[in-house]
Amino acid sequence: MKVKNITENQLRNALNEVNKEQGSKLIFNREPEKIGNFIFFTIKSEKSGIVGSRVSHSGRKLTSASWHSHGFLFDKLLDINEEAIIKTATSTIDKNGGNWTDFNCGSMFEPVLMSSTSIQTKGA
Repeated sequence: MKVKNITENQLRNALNEVNKEQGSKLIFNREPEKIGNFIFFTIKSEKSGIVGSRVSHSGRKLTSASWHSHGFLFDKLLDINEEAIIKTATSTIDKNGGNWTDFNCGSMFEPVLMSSTSIQTKGA
């Protein structure tokens, strides 16, 4: 994903704040890299099966950052700078909305909402 109108330090601070508030252990999977006007990055959980990670549609524990973890980070970035623009694979998030939009990550025959795959105990 990529973010605009946020510095790398603000991004790192936002991730640290989310970890403190949610009790998660999120880290950068792709270290922040400034290319043009955007900072590109991805996040993941330090371990599978802990707060902030998620499970697959079949129930397998993953180190992927959960839907909630991403949402909390996006909210934090918008708190830092309301002019932030976050672009993910499926949406654009800014002060006008786009965050907390759930989607099916399963199949037509076995639908699973992305929000239901989160391993969260705080704030979800």
